[in-house]
Amino acid sequence: MKKIRLGRSEMMVTKIGFGGIPIQRLTEEDAVKVVQSALDQGINWIDTANSYGTSEERIGRAIRNYDRHSIKIFTKGSGADLNTIRKQIELSLQRMNLSYLDLYQFHFVPSEAVWEDMCKNGTVDEILHLREKGLIRHVGASAHTIEAMLAVMEHPEIEVIQFPFNLIMEENGLKVLEKCKAMDTGFITMKPFGGGMLENASACIRFLLQYPEVVLDPGFETIAELKEVIALCEEDAPLSADDRAAIERLKKELGSSFCRRCGYCTPCPHDVSIIPLMTMESLIKRFHPEQILSGWIAEAVESHKNCVECGECEEKCPYKLSIREGMRQGVEAFRALPREENIPRIITV
Repeated sequence: MKKIRLGRSEMMVTKIGFGGIPIQRLTEEDAVKVVQSALDQGINWIDTANSYGTSEERIGRAIRNYDRHSIKIFTKGSGADLNTIRKQIELSLQRMNLSYLDLYQFHFVPSEAVWEDMCKNGTVDEILHLREKGLIRHVGASAHTIEAMLAVMEHPEIEVIQFPFNLIMEENGLKVLEKCKAMDTGFITMKPFGGGMLENASACIRFLLQYPEVVLDPGFETIAELKEVIALCEEDAPLSADDRAAIERLKKELGSSFCRRCGYCTPCPHDVSIIPLMTMESLIKRFHPEQILSGWIAEAVESHKNCVECGECEEKCPYKLSIREGMRQGVEAFRALPREENIPRIITV
């Protein structure tokens, strides 16, 4: 499979990687088989995160008998202080039975202000120290808002970034791409399938193949999904008339209701967890039922009781979404979930 230089990190990686979210939904045996199938078919990098449930452990088991030097392992941690991020890295290495990480990413940096705090409170310096010790080879970051992403990229040690870019979330992705090209920063495309909202693999993959500088980070639950995306990448064909028609249809369908997870609507003054409620359909597709019906997703649903219908979130939304209605629909989707049956699997990230 064709390899691409990932910016000034100088890592040579395949056009697509293996995103580590969806394998949480599988049995451990099936998860290992899907990861190994990806490696056997030529994918040479895996991207996961400390917060992705069982993902790191399953990846560790899957790669156990492979040549470590032939695989790039990327993970992420959301710690915003020195002690937390150090513990997260130690846990990631332990879970995957690794002596080093090829890329460690500050996970979901929420704002420019938080990033400034991380630079001042020793969090970033700790990562650089761990790089000097050899526990980390390269340093990167992910963010969902363009303001946070552009601020992070100003730091000279950020070699690789991960940012949402797909056929719907196009404008900001292109802005980040231009800065990546100017600074020789590697660009990992997060959410090529819109977090599960976009299910047309041909349109999604071919859209991103237009940009030779980016690499794609889709998640997979089945070997069939894996083969479909690999075939599209190897074919490297331009968008077809059908693809373009599908893109226009999706833009019309989702343009007025598609939550981009940008975070402009937050924080809620009444502590309502807006984004999980607005993206409940995607969460249902991406996570195991047990993770949805308990933990932070269930807590987000419970927080909806605090909503006083003030509308402040809608005033702040740059996409003019009907957030109050979207949150109600999210709660309804959660309440309608079967408590003991599995949720259908689809391509998700």
